[in-house]
Amino acid sequence: MMTIEVHTSDGRTEKWQAGGPAVIRMAANGWSKTTVKPGDMITGIGYQYADGEKIVRLERVILAGGKELRVYGR
Repeated sequence: MMTIEVHTSDGRTEKWQAGGPAVIRMAANGWSKTTVKPGDMITGIGYQYADGEKIVRLERVILAGGKELRVYGR
């Protein structure tokens, strides 16, 4: 899990949790401990938990440089 700051359409900033599978599964898709560093701007694509909590199950991430990484490898 990582904590991310989300900029809302009305200009506010919210803190959300985002995560995926075990780190070893993510490593198989090209992730490492330094793929995303504090302060990096990324685009995350995923699904908000059905209970309405500010938690997202990530499917893929687009890094600042444009590289796209899958989280689950599908």
